[in-house]
Amino acid sequence: MLAVSLKWRLGVVRRRPKDDGPYSKGGKDAGGADVALACRRQSIPEEFRGVTVVELIKKEGSTLGLTISGGTDKDGKPRVSNLRPGGLAARSDLLNVGDYIRSVNGIHLTRLRHDEIITLLKNVGERVVLEVEYELPPPAPENNPGTISKTVDVSLYKEGNSFGFVLRGGAHEDGHKCRPLVLTYVRPGGPADREGSLKVGDRLLSVDGIPLHGASHAIALATLRQCSHEALFQVEYDVAIPDIVASTSGSLMVEITKTPGSALGISLTTGSHRNKPVITIERIKPASVVDRSGALHTGDHILSIDGTSTEYCSLLEATKLLASVSEKVRLEILPVPQSRQPLKPSEAVKVQRSEQPHRWDPCMPSCHSPRPGHCRTPTWATPAGQDQSRSLSSTPFSSPTMNHTNPSTLPRGSQPMSPRTTMGRRRQRRREHKSSCKPWSLPFLLGCLYA
Repeated sequence: MLAVSLKWRLGVVRRRPKDDGPYSKGGKDAGGADVALACRRQSIPEEFRGVTVVELIKKEGSTLGLTISGGTDKDGKPRVSNLRPGGLAARSDLLNVGDYIRSVNGIHLTRLRHDEIITLLKNVGERVVLEVEYELPPPAPENNPGTISKTVDVSLYKEGNSFGFVLRGGAHEDGHKCRPLVLTYVRPGGPADREGSLKVGDRLLSVDGIPLHGASHAIALATLRQCSHEALFQVEYDVAIPDIVASTSGSLMVEITKTPGSALGISLTTGSHRNKPVITIERIKPASVVDRSGALHTGDHILSIDGTSTEYCSLLEATKLLASVSEKVRLEILPVPQSRQPLKPSEAVKVQRSEQPHRWDPCMPSCHSPRPGHCRTPTWATPAGQDQSRSLSSTPFSSPTMNHTNPSTLPRGSQPMSPRTTMGRRRQRRREHKSSCKPWSLPFLLGCLYA
């Protein structure tokens, strides 16, 4: 048996201890390894450097809610080392941790010490205009046979002046700097995060039917600001199907990790396979965690959910079982036969061999406990060399040690026969043999012709 381990983890907000002030670096940089790496960087190479202008309006006596590190007396250029959750800068969805601050209200920070930068930010007034330098997102992906690009329409409601994601890239007068409009951050708890479809790395194609192909970053941000309370976004995302999913002929074990409260994005239905009821995938929500994994498809049979066999589950029971899973769910599936081009798996997909027994074994846990004696070895045996896997599929997925096979799904000719049935067939063969010896029979005439 084969196993596919899919680990899709959404962003985790790390809170930092209270620092000495709203803009100072503080004793410890609690943004994690990614922030520490950003702090060590001194500058962005010119070919990967983008520039944007961020305008923030704060109330009198309030702060921007960001932490600035760097300065001439510190470890490099001034940059954003932390955005306080719920703060003005974080809710604007215009800044990322690691962005460099070139100037504040036209005052360049290149020659200022760290304390001078902090003082400037504290006394800047209610209107704050930041010139920000950031790292451009990757270029548009080329035609890669190992990747499928899909599109999805997502409706979001605006909160304040944003929809809960940071957008970077866009067209540039320097052709080498042209990039697609890419989501570089999805704010936890924001509109996009609550809806659940958009992820970091997705590419924005249009807003309310307005195409953004060839639009600069500034034009794209202006388009977002002009949107009404509700807007429709068309987004492009990539899906890579692991080779093992495209080429396997047996069952797969799929492990998906998600955040608590989020949905997998699949709905179930009932079907029939070789006159036996099965639980199958009816629909997969576009851009959901299951869709992005590339391992599950509409029509796949669900053999077990977290180790519980679905053989005796009703549709309602299987649906409730799927809805009750926590952060990690293990699904044993039998892929539906279809043409799937082998693709390069994404980094979030791990494929490994599994020695676990087949989940449809009636001795395994299921929605209903089997009747006493249900797990006994049947009194009849499968003929030597018979392909036992044909009981549920034309391809093997059961363990070689299993000896229980459903008699109603045996291949033709392997059903056990009673003595009366055997005697009847023998009489029929005798009658056929006798008819072939009559003078008017075809074998008799042919014998006379060639005698």
